[in-house]
Amino acid sequence: RQKKLEQMMEEEGLKDEEKRIRRSAHAQKETEFLRLKRTRLGLEDFESLKVIGRGAFGEVSPEKMVTHVGHIRAERDILVEADSLWVVKMFYSFQDKLNLYLIMEFLPGGDMMTLLMKKDTLTEEETQFYIAETVLAIDSIHQLGFIHRDIKPDNLLLDSKGHVKLSDFGLCTGLKKAHRTEFYRNLNHSLPSDFTFQNMNSKRKAETWKRNRRQLAFSTVGTPDYIAPEVFMQTGYNKLCDWWSLGVIMYEMLIGYPPFCSETPQETYKKVMNWKETLTFPPEVPISDKAKDLILRFCCEWEHRIGASGVEEIKSNPFFEGVDWEHIRERPAAISIEIKSIDDTSNFDEFPESDILKPTVATSNHPETDYKNKDWVFINYTYKRFEGLTARGAIPSYMKGGK
Repeated sequence: RQKKLEQMMEEEGLKDEEKRIRRSAHAQKETEFLRLKRTRLGLEDFESLKVIGRGAFGEVSPEKMVTHVGHIRAERDILVEADSLWVVKMFYSFQDKLNLYLIMEFLPGGDMMTLLMKKDTLTEEETQFYIAETVLAIDSIHQLGFIHRDIKPDNLLLDSKGHVKLSDFGLCTGLKKAHRTEFYRNLNHSLPSDFTFQNMNSKRKAETWKRNRRQLAFSTVGTPDYIAPEVFMQTGYNKLCDWWSLGVIMYEMLIGYPPFCSETPQETYKKVMNWKETLTFPPEVPISDKAKDLILRFCCEWEHRIGASGVEEIKSNPFFEGVDWEHIRERPAAISIEIKSIDDTSNFDEFPESDILKPTVATSNHPETDYKNKDWVFINYTYKRFEGLTARGAIPSYMKGGK
């Protein structure tokens, strides 16, 4: 950190007296950091404001969140390694006997799913901006050696200036049941058929999708709309599966609903697996050839998918003509975000409070033994970021935890 500070001061061309002041302030922060590292964090150190999101395994509120523990170790690991403008920053992680917690920065701009529900569709200029930023975000985690596997609008968060940050790395383990073909084979075959969706025009289909979208996000099943077909097969896949998901999101931005949306998860799964016949564009919705071509290059066989030769192949696509890749985050966002205060939650939907933060003790005959047996998985789970500990109370955050 000291080396980084010296480099920054040289780049800024500071005078000796200014450098002395900076070094003194940094030394004070380092002292505070060493002291606070020895501080044991707990729930009493955080204040919950309101629920701003709820999904299949948990809920989010400024400073507090609870999720499924199965993927939380993988999520903690990538958040420690990722120090990027494109990834949601983690400030702390800690645990108690019932839960694991991640304290991450709060992004008041909301998420892409909420934005799409408000706007219905985006213009090609707006789509270009958000897809370009998401390309850079996905590439940043690929460079760390991770595959996200769950790229969808819900996981594209917007900061106070409207720029994209990637979140939710819990599926880096690839363990989610919604990613397995067997799950869809075993679903109740008596569920409603897809005929109503088949007969809808694009406007009615978009309205139906919008009405059901939030409910799908809450369900324990989730939605397979954004998952690449090779991921379902479980026969081997690579980071290119994330580019397929981005193609589906791009389609949704321009058309108003994802290309494989259906009334049931198994029907969506069938459409994804049969994408050569089901990936079509409604004739009544205007879309440029450049946009259509890029979507089809994202959503194709993985060996022919754009990005196979590296991210530069994507960045040089004609759809991104005019994008300033080096300075895109410094430019105004395509859609401005209105923020009234540092803890403003108005860009998130309203959710009723729940008792999800009050876990019950496991119904085991030997709960203490069960706890000790699985405790080794989370050795060294605790983490404290320098920037977070030296700015306690100044940085809004939210908590993720899991039983």
